[in-house]
Amino acid sequence: MIKNKKLIILIICFASVTVLSFLVFKGITIRNIVVVGNKNLSQREIRSILGIREGHSIIYPSSKTIYERLKKTPWIKDAIIRKDLNGTLTIYIKETTPVAIVMLNGRYYLVDYEAQVLEDFTDKIQNSAIFLPVIKHIDPFKNTETFHEAVNLLNFINYKGLVKADDEVIITGDDPDSLTLYINDFPIIVGKGDFEKKFAKYFVVNAEIQKRGLHVQYIDLRFPDRVVVKPVE
Repeated sequence: MIKNKKLIILIICFASVTVLSFLVFKGITIRNIVVVGNKNLSQREIRSILGIREGHSIIYPSSKTIYERLKKTPWIKDAIIRKDLNGTLTIYIKETTPVAIVMLNGRYYLVDYEAQVLEDFTDKIQNSAIFLPVIKHIDPFKNTETFHEAVNLLNFINYKGLVKADDEVIITGDDPDSLTLYINDFPIIVGKGDFEKKFAKYFVVNAEIQKRGLHVQYIDLRFPDRVVVKPVE
């Protein structure tokens, strides 16, 4: 009997502490929302994504739920959520980086290095200079294989430093095998994959072209055993 009474008292105490803690935490509201690290998304846009504002409970929704809401936005690569009992909700944002502009049917789209379409940039780019490499006439929504291969090629040339900051870079092609890189209007037909081997051969051939002072229409790197150089006729 005594043991049962002690057990009942223990359960009642535990339940009381749990309920009291719930009421205390539930009563803590958000007094201030701080967003850190955003460059492309405005504070207003991030607040809209969060779906919470000052006066809401700081406990609910959970940090996991807030994180999942943020991650649904292509611009946000990662985020850290911090809740302080003084009522401050701090959101640390890590945004992705746009690496190219897709030009398709009169529309302009910003894309990142993972081939994610970040936003329709058409209205913002009017009367502005093109400031990134261009992926031209490749549909990122329908021709996904070619589009991903174009982004892979762009990532490769960026990583290897194959182009200068002021070079005009355009990538186009109907399919992965016809993928063509234009550097300052000069076409290099690259095709799909094996970029390391292909561009190793390109540097050798291009050095010889420069040495001889040749004028060529294009260079084709798609063949495993040779490089095709089309001279100007």
